[in-house]
Amino acid sequence: MSINRTINSAVISAVMALSLAPVAFGQSLGTKLSEKITQSTSIDPTAKIEVVKFIDLAIKNLGHTDPLVVRSGREMVVSAMTKQQVNPAFRPLFAAMILPNLKQIISSPSAFNATNALEVAKALQCPDSIALLTEQTAVKNQPNASLRLVAAGGLASLRIPIELTSGQADGFLKSIASSAVKETDWMVAAYDIQALCTFSTSPQVPKASQALARTALIATLGSIVLQIRKETIKPEMIRAVNRSLAIYMRDQVPLASQADVASVMKALEPTLKEIKSLPVPSEPASLVEAYAQVNKTVDTIQKTFLGGKGSGAGGGATKKPATPPPPSPPAKK
Repeated sequence: MSINRTINSAVISAVMALSLAPVAFGQSLGTKLSEKITQSTSIDPTAKIEVVKFIDLAIKNLGHTDPLVVRSGREMVVSAMTKQQVNPAFRPLFAAMILPNLKQIISSPSAFNATNALEVAKALQCPDSIALLTEQTAVKNQPNASLRLVAAGGLASLRIPIELTSGQADGFLKSIASSAVKETDWMVAAYDIQALCTFSTSPQVPKASQALARTALIATLGSIVLQIRKETIKPEMIRAVNRSLAIYMRDQVPLASQADVASVMKALEPTLKEIKSLPVPSEPASLVEAYAQVNKTVDTIQKTFLGGKGSGAGGGATKKPATPPPPSPPAKK
Protein backbone atom coordinates (compact mmCIF):
# COMPACT_ATOMS: atom_id res chain seq x y z
CA MET A 1 0.00 0.00 0.00
CA SER A 2 1.43 3.39 -0.99
CA ILE A 3 2.06 6.07 1.58
CA ASN A 4 -0.46 8.38 -0.14
CA ARG A 5 -3.14 5.72 0.06
CA THR A 6 -2.32 5.17 3.73
CA ILE A 7 -2.62 8.88 4.43
CA ASN A 8 -5.89 9.10 2.49
CA SER A 9 -7.33 6.17 4.43
CA ALA A 10 -6.37 7.82 7.70
CA VAL A 11 -7.93 11.12 6.65
CA ILE A 12 -11.15 9.39 5.54
CA SER A 13 -11.33 7.52 8.84
CA ALA A 14 -10.84 10.73 10.80
CA VAL A 15 -13.49 12.56 8.79
CA MET A 16 -15.95 9.69 9.27
CA ALA A 17 -15.28 9.68 13.01
CA LEU A 18 -15.92 13.41 13.22
CA SER A 19 -19.02 13.10 11.07
CA LEU A 20 -20.50 10.23 13.05
CA ALA A 21 -19.75 11.71 16.47
CA PRO A 22 -22.41 14.44 16.18
CA VAL A 23 -24.88 11.80 14.99
CA ALA A 24 -24.29 9.70 18.09
CA PHE A 25 -24.49 12.82 20.23
CA GLY A 26 -27.69 13.85 18.51
CA GLN A 27 -29.20 10.43 19.07
CA SER A 28 -28.45 10.63 22.78
CA LEU A 29 -29.78 14.17 22.92
CA GLY A 30 -32.89 13.13 21.06
CA THR A 31 -33.79 10.36 23.52
CA LYS A 32 -36.90 11.50 25.33
CA LEU A 33 -39.82 10.39 27.40
CA SER A 34 -43.16 10.42 25.66
CA GLU A 35 -45.60 13.05 26.86
CA LYS A 36 -48.08 10.25 27.43
CA ILE A 37 -45.84 9.17 30.30
CA THR A 38 -44.92 12.61 31.65
CA GLN A 39 -48.57 13.66 31.67
CA SER A 40 -49.58 10.64 33.75
CA THR A 41 -50.35 10.75 37.45
CA SER A 42 -48.71 7.37 38.00
CA ILE A 43 -46.07 5.11 36.48
CA ASP A 44 -47.48 1.71 35.56
CA PRO A 45 -45.24 -1.34 34.96
CA THR A 46 -45.08 -0.73 31.21
CA ALA A 47 -44.21 2.93 31.61
CA LYS A 48 -41.68 2.07 34.32
CA ILE A 49 -39.65 0.05 31.82
CA GLU A 50 -39.35 3.09 29.55
CA VAL A 51 -38.63 5.45 32.46
CA VAL A 52 -35.90 3.19 33.86
CA LYS A 53 -34.30 2.88 30.43
CA PHE A 54 -34.43 6.66 30.03
CA ILE A 55 -32.91 7.30 33.47
CA ASP A 56 -30.18 4.69 32.97
CA LEU A 57 -29.04 6.38 29.76
CA ALA A 58 -29.23 9.86 31.26
CA ILE A 59 -27.20 8.84 34.32
CA LYS A 60 -24.67 6.99 32.16
CA ASN A 61 -24.19 10.15 30.09
CA LEU A 62 -24.06 12.43 33.14
CA GLY A 63 -21.25 10.33 34.56
CA HIS A 64 -19.24 10.32 31.32
CA THR A 65 -15.82 11.94 30.90
CA ASP A 66 -16.73 13.58 27.58
CA PRO A 67 -18.33 17.02 28.23
CA LEU A 68 -20.60 16.69 25.18
CA VAL A 69 -21.97 13.39 26.41
CA VAL A 70 -22.46 14.82 29.91
CA ARG A 71 -24.43 17.73 28.48
CA SER A 72 -26.55 15.34 26.43
CA GLY A 73 -27.47 13.49 29.62
CA ARG A 74 -28.43 16.76 31.26
CA GLU A 75 -30.52 17.93 28.32
CA MET A 76 -32.36 14.62 28.13
CA VAL A 77 -33.89 15.19 31.54
CA VAL A 78 -34.09 18.99 31.49
CA SER A 79 -35.96 18.92 28.18
CA ALA A 80 -38.35 16.25 29.43
CA MET A 81 -39.11 18.25 32.58
CA THR A 82 -39.26 21.77 31.12
CA LYS A 83 -40.01 21.65 27.39
CA GLN A 84 -43.03 19.36 27.34
CA GLN A 85 -46.20 18.85 29.35
CA VAL A 86 -45.49 17.29 32.76
CA ASN A 87 -48.17 16.38 35.28
CA PRO A 88 -47.27 17.75 38.74
CA ALA A 89 -48.00 14.28 40.15
CA PHE A 90 -45.42 12.73 37.82
CA ARG A 91 -42.54 14.89 39.05
CA PRO A 92 -42.08 13.39 42.54
CA LEU A 93 -42.47 9.86 41.14
CA PHE A 94 -39.78 10.47 38.55
CA ALA A 95 -37.59 12.30 41.09
CA ALA A 96 -37.72 9.37 43.50
CA MET A 97 -36.28 7.17 40.75
CA ILE A 98 -33.48 9.47 39.56
CA LEU A 99 -32.38 11.42 42.65
CA PRO A 100 -30.33 8.62 44.28
CA ASN A 101 -28.18 8.45 41.13
CA LEU A 102 -27.91 12.23 40.90
CA LYS A 103 -26.69 12.40 44.49
CA GLN A 104 -23.87 9.99 43.67
CA ILE A 105 -22.75 12.14 40.75
CA ILE A 106 -23.00 15.34 42.82
CA SER A 107 -20.68 13.81 45.42
CA SER A 108 -18.21 12.63 42.76
CA PRO A 109 -14.78 14.29 42.33
CA SER A 110 -15.77 15.94 39.03
CA ALA A 111 -17.22 19.41 39.56
CA PHE A 112 -18.34 19.47 35.93
CA ASN A 113 -20.37 16.29 36.25
CA ALA A 114 -21.74 17.45 39.61
CA THR A 115 -22.80 20.79 38.13
CA ASN A 116 -24.75 19.09 35.37
CA ALA A 117 -26.38 16.73 37.87
CA LEU A 118 -27.48 19.74 39.92
CA GLU A 119 -28.93 21.32 36.78
CA VAL A 120 -31.01 18.17 36.35
CA ALA A 121 -32.14 18.37 39.98
CA LYS A 122 -33.22 21.99 39.39
CA ALA A 123 -35.42 20.86 36.50
CA LEU A 124 -37.27 18.24 38.55
CA GLN A 125 -39.19 20.96 40.43
CA CYS A 126 -40.66 18.95 43.30
CA PRO A 127 -40.24 18.87 47.10
CA ASP A 128 -37.54 16.19 47.05
CA SER A 129 -35.44 18.06 44.49
CA ILE A 130 -35.82 21.29 46.48
CA ALA A 131 -34.61 19.38 49.53
CA LEU A 132 -31.50 18.27 47.64
CA LEU A 133 -30.75 21.79 46.40
CA THR A 134 -31.30 23.20 49.88
CA GLU A 135 -28.89 20.66 51.33
CA GLN A 136 -26.28 21.62 48.74
CA THR A 137 -26.34 25.32 49.73
CA ALA A 138 -24.72 24.57 53.09
CA VAL A 139 -20.93 24.86 53.33
CA LYS A 140 -20.83 21.82 55.62
CA ASN A 141 -22.51 19.69 52.96
CA GLN A 142 -20.95 21.19 49.85
CA PRO A 143 -17.45 22.69 50.21
CA ASN A 144 -17.32 23.71 46.54
CA ALA A 145 -18.60 27.29 46.25
CA SER A 146 -19.35 26.90 42.53
CA LEU A 147 -21.68 23.98 43.25
CA ARG A 148 -23.32 25.85 46.12
CA LEU A 149 -23.96 28.67 43.66
CA VAL A 150 -25.69 26.31 41.22
CA ALA A 151 -27.88 24.94 44.01
CA ALA A 152 -28.76 28.37 45.40
CA GLY A 153 -29.46 29.66 41.91
CA GLY A 154 -31.89 26.80 41.38
CA LEU A 155 -33.79 27.71 44.53
CA ALA A 156 -33.82 31.40 43.63
CA SER A 157 -35.36 30.80 40.21
CA LEU A 158 -37.96 28.08 40.62
CA ARG A 159 -39.64 27.95 37.23
CA ILE A 160 -43.05 26.62 38.19
CA PRO A 161 -45.25 26.89 41.28
CA ILE A 162 -44.66 23.93 43.57
CA GLU A 163 -47.16 23.03 46.25
CA LEU A 164 -45.42 22.65 49.59
CA THR A 165 -46.78 21.86 53.02
CA SER A 166 -46.02 24.30 55.82
CA GLY A 167 -43.62 21.77 57.30
CA GLN A 168 -41.71 21.38 54.04
CA ALA A 169 -41.55 25.10 53.29
CA ASP A 170 -40.54 26.06 56.83
CA GLY A 171 -37.82 23.43 56.88
CA PHE A 172 -36.39 24.65 53.59
CA LEU A 173 -36.52 28.29 54.70
CA LYS A 174 -34.70 27.64 57.96
CA SER A 175 -31.98 25.68 56.17
CA ILE A 176 -31.52 28.29 53.43
CA ALA A 177 -31.33 31.12 55.96
CA SER A 178 -28.81 29.16 58.01
CA SER A 179 -26.70 28.58 54.89
CA ALA A 180 -26.82 32.27 53.98
CA VAL A 181 -25.56 33.59 57.32
CA LYS A 182 -22.69 31.07 57.30
CA GLU A 183 -21.78 31.62 53.65
CA THR A 184 -18.37 33.05 52.76
CA ASP A 185 -18.98 33.66 49.04
CA TRP A 186 -21.04 36.80 48.47
CA MET A 187 -22.66 35.60 45.26
CA VAL A 188 -23.84 32.35 46.85
CA ALA A 189 -25.21 34.29 49.81
CA ALA A 190 -27.02 36.63 47.43
CA TYR A 191 -28.76 33.72 45.72
CA ASP A 192 -29.60 32.14 49.09
CA ILE A 193 -31.32 35.37 50.08
CA GLN A 194 -33.02 35.63 46.69
CA ALA A 195 -34.45 32.17 47.35
CA LEU A 196 -35.96 33.50 50.58
CA CYS A 197 -37.47 36.34 48.55
CA THR A 198 -38.91 33.86 46.06
CA PHE A 199 -40.57 31.85 48.82
CA SER A 200 -42.03 35.04 50.32
CA THR A 201 -44.31 35.63 47.33
CA SER A 202 -44.77 32.17 45.80
CA PRO A 203 -48.53 31.56 45.49
CA GLN A 204 -48.12 27.86 46.23
CA VAL A 205 -46.31 28.44 49.53
CA PRO A 206 -48.63 28.54 52.58
CA LYS A 207 -49.29 32.07 53.88
CA ALA A 208 -47.64 31.34 57.22
CA SER A 209 -44.52 30.14 55.43
CA GLN A 210 -44.50 33.26 53.25
CA ALA A 211 -44.46 35.27 56.46
CA LEU A 212 -41.60 33.12 57.77
CA ALA A 213 -39.70 33.78 54.53
CA ARG A 214 -40.03 37.53 55.08
CA THR A 215 -38.86 37.15 58.67
CA ALA A 216 -35.91 35.02 57.54
CA LEU A 217 -35.02 37.59 54.88
CA ILE A 218 -34.94 40.41 57.41
CA ALA A 219 -32.97 38.40 59.98
CA THR A 220 -30.46 37.15 57.40
CA LEU A 221 -29.69 40.60 56.04
CA GLY A 222 -29.33 41.90 59.59
CA SER A 223 -26.99 39.08 60.53
CA ILE A 224 -24.73 39.60 57.51
CA VAL A 225 -24.50 43.35 58.11
CA LEU A 226 -23.69 42.75 61.79
CA GLN A 227 -20.96 40.28 60.83
CA ILE A 228 -19.50 42.86 58.45
CA ARG A 229 -19.53 45.38 61.30
CA LYS A 230 -17.74 42.92 63.59
CA GLU A 231 -15.31 42.00 60.80
CA THR A 232 -16.08 38.31 61.21
CA ILE A 233 -16.78 38.06 57.47
CA LYS A 234 -15.16 39.79 54.52
CA PRO A 235 -16.37 43.33 53.77
CA GLU A 236 -17.14 42.25 50.19
CA MET A 237 -20.20 40.45 51.58
CA ILE A 238 -21.86 43.86 51.36
CA ARG A 239 -22.35 43.00 47.69
CA ALA A 240 -24.76 40.25 48.73
CA VAL A 241 -26.70 42.73 50.84
CA ASN A 242 -26.94 45.27 48.03
CA ARG A 243 -28.00 42.71 45.44
CA SER A 244 -30.60 41.24 47.79
CA LEU A 245 -32.17 44.60 48.55
CA ALA A 246 -32.26 45.49 44.86
CA ILE A 247 -33.75 42.10 43.91
CA TYR A 248 -36.43 42.41 46.58
CA MET A 249 -37.48 45.81 45.26
CA ARG A 250 -37.43 44.66 41.64
CA ASP A 251 -39.03 41.23 41.93
CA GLN A 252 -40.95 40.94 45.19
CA VAL A 253 -42.38 44.41 45.80
CA PRO A 254 -44.62 44.24 42.69
CA LEU A 255 -45.96 40.84 43.81
CA ALA A 256 -46.43 41.48 47.52
CA SER A 257 -49.25 43.35 49.19
CA GLN A 258 -48.63 46.93 50.28
CA ALA A 259 -49.04 45.84 53.89
CA ASP A 260 -46.40 43.12 53.56
CA VAL A 261 -43.96 45.47 51.81
CA ALA A 262 -44.48 48.15 54.45
CA SER A 263 -43.93 45.57 57.19
CA VAL A 264 -40.70 44.31 55.64
CA MET A 265 -39.30 47.79 55.08
CA LYS A 266 -40.15 48.88 58.61
CA ALA A 267 -38.47 45.78 60.03
CA LEU A 268 -35.42 46.43 57.82
CA GLU A 269 -35.04 50.01 59.03
CA PRO A 270 -32.48 49.27 61.80
CA THR A 271 -30.38 47.24 59.34
CA LEU A 272 -30.55 50.02 56.76
CA LYS A 273 -29.28 52.51 59.33
CA GLU A 274 -26.51 50.08 60.26
CA ILE A 275 -25.50 49.81 56.61
CA LYS A 276 -25.23 53.59 56.34
CA SER A 277 -22.87 53.68 59.32
CA LEU A 278 -20.53 50.91 58.18
CA PRO A 279 -16.89 51.94 57.72
CA VAL A 280 -16.11 52.16 54.01
CA PRO A 281 -12.87 50.43 52.98
CA SER A 282 -10.46 52.75 51.19
CA GLU A 283 -9.39 50.02 48.77
CA PRO A 284 -9.77 48.31 46.38
CA ALA A 285 -11.73 50.69 44.18
CA SER A 286 -14.28 48.02 43.25
CA LEU A 287 -15.15 47.47 46.91
CA VAL A 288 -15.39 51.21 47.55
CA GLU A 289 -17.85 51.35 44.66
CA ALA A 290 -19.82 48.43 46.13
CA TYR A 291 -20.28 50.38 49.36
CA ALA A 292 -21.33 53.45 47.38
CA GLN A 293 -23.90 51.34 45.53
CA VAL A 294 -25.42 49.84 48.67
CA ASN A 295 -25.73 53.31 50.18
CA LYS A 296 -27.58 54.46 47.06
CA THR A 297 -29.88 51.46 47.35
CA VAL A 298 -30.56 52.25 50.99
CA ASP A 299 -31.27 55.88 50.09
CA THR A 300 -33.81 54.73 47.51
CA ILE A 301 -35.55 52.46 50.01
CA GLN A 302 -35.62 55.16 52.68
CA LYS A 303 -37.04 57.74 50.28
CA THR A 304 -39.56 55.40 48.68
CA PHE A 305 -40.81 53.34 51.59
CA LEU A 306 -39.78 55.00 54.85
CA GLY A 307 -40.37 58.66 54.16
CA GLY A 308 -36.70 59.47 54.64
CA LYS A 309 -34.57 61.83 52.62
CA GLY A 310 -31.51 59.63 52.42
CA SER A 311 -28.03 61.05 52.58
CA GLY A 312 -26.41 60.12 49.27
CA ALA A 313 -23.91 57.39 48.58
CA GLY A 314 -21.54 56.97 51.46
CA GLY A 315 -23.35 59.56 53.55
CA GLY A 316 -22.69 59.17 57.26
CA ALA A 317 -20.13 56.45 56.68
CA THR A 318 -16.60 56.73 57.91
CA LYS A 319 -13.54 55.84 55.94
CA LYS A 320 -11.69 52.78 57.09
CA PRO A 321 -7.94 53.32 57.01
CA ALA A 322 -6.02 51.28 54.51
CA THR A 323 -4.04 48.38 55.86
CA PRO A 324 -0.39 49.45 56.09
CA PRO A 325 2.06 47.48 53.97
CA PRO A 326 4.11 44.83 55.74
CA PRO A 327 7.56 45.94 56.92
CA SER A 328 10.43 45.31 54.55
CA PRO A 329 12.64 42.35 55.42
CA PRO A 330 15.99 43.25 56.99
CA ALA A 331 18.85 43.72 54.56
CA LYS A 332 21.12 40.76 54.13
CA LYS A 333 24.54 41.16 55.65
